[in-house]
Parts: sequence; structure tokens; C-alpha cells
Amino acid sequence: MNSNPEHNEKDYIEQKIKKNNAQITRLLAENEELLRSAGFDPPAKNYALHNNARIKFPSNYIRTKDYFVKKYKLRYFFKDPVTVSNVAYSLQMSDLYNFIVNRFKIFGSINTMVYKAATVNCVSIIESLMGQTLDDMHAYCAKCKHHNECEYFFAKKQQFSDKLDKIMKYDMLRLNDKEYQRIRDAYRLRNHMHIYTAAKENELTSKTFDRDLYNGMISIMQQVTINLYRYMLPAAKRCYKEIREEQD
Repeated sequence: MNSNPEHNEKDYIEQKIKKNNAQITRLLAENEELLRSAGFDPPAKNYALHNNARIKFPSNYIRTKDYFVKKYKLRYFFKDPVTVSNVAYSLQMSDLYNFIVNRFKIFGSINTMVYKAATVNCVSIIESLMGQTLDDMHAYCAKCKHHNECEYFFAKKQQFSDKLDKIMKYDMLRLNDKEYQRIRDAYRLRNHMHIYTAAKENELTSKTFDRDLYNGMISIMQQVTINLYRYMLPAAKRCYKEIREEQD
């Protein structure tokens, strides 16, 4: 008999959650059968109760917009309040995806599609933060008469992948090789999100989008934000070369 109280409590909680999940699964299936017996054919011909009578999402799982604005320091990255809000909403969406992938058993290719949407959302957030930072650095550096000779100068119309090449070359984000490569791989996948391209590359049957990729992107998204704020964002107001010399 295990006498560890902490272990016993965790075991009890796990068993309780399993029991609750089985009941929730049964009730959800029963609701769908009730609709079909009433002549509906969800999702083609559906029925929805009044909003207050629907299944209520657990409170506090999706963190607030203000939480993300502060945690990711969005007002330092974006001057436009609409952009601040949009990025915060995308971060809230990442919480919703987190709930779906950790609470529901989804079968087959649809499971891959959910991970795809969740991963693409993370990549879009990273691209927004990095893109804005690089645009601001460009605006500051362009004022310098020596910018064309500076290895750290970013041409504004460069492709994001080319900018990422330079960031990696000079380790401007202070990430390891595996983290840089994860951003590159996820960005490539994000650019292949069109249905006809996906069909050609057979991404669903190869299960390119999965839990490991998604969890890795969540971690990278957080680290990129911290490192952008610490190492690159200051160069929107001051010479990056001087900042880099101080940091090194």
C-alpha cells in the first residue's frame, strides 16, 4: 500500500477526472441523439439553445486580454491599440486551442488539423512581434548615414525568412540552434497552409502537425517575446551595434 499522501491525492484526482470525462462524453452523445430524434441532422441542420443555456466554458481557463498585454509587453511592441488587442486575442485563442488539445480526444486527420491551426496561430504571433520589432529597428537605423555598411541593418522589404537568416547568423535573439530551427520549420509549415499545397505535400497523412510541434511552439513563442524585448526592441531607439557591444 502506498503511504504517500501526495501520490494518493493525485491518484484520486486522476480517477475522479476520468469518471467525470466518461459522464461528460455520455451526456454530450445523448444531446446529439436527442437532436436527431427531434428531426435535426447536426451539423448540417442544427439547433442551438439560448446562449445562457449552452454548455459553459470553464472560467479562468482562457486568460484575459489585459493579462496577455502585460505578460507579453505588447504596448512596448505596438503603438496601435488595435494591433495590441488583435495580438492579445490571438494569445487568448492559444488558450482555447490548449483546452481543446488537452481535454478532447479527436480522431484522425481532424486531430492533425486542430494542431495545425494551433501551431499556425503561434507562428503568426511570433511573426507579428518579430516583424514589428524589425520594422522599428529599420526606421531607426535608416536615419544613420552608415546603415548600408552595417551588418545589422535590415532592409524593410526583405522576406521574413531572409530576416530570420540574419537573426540566426548574428544570434540576435540569443536562442540555441534547435530553437532557431524550430521557428524556421514552423514558419515554413505556416506558409504551406493552403489546402491545395497541403494536398500536394500530404502533410495530414505524414502528421507534420502534432503535440510535440505545438508544445514546442508555445515554449518558443514565450522565449522569443522575452528575448525580443531584452535584446532587439531597444534598437528601435538606439544603435543596435552599440547595444550589442554592451551586451557582449
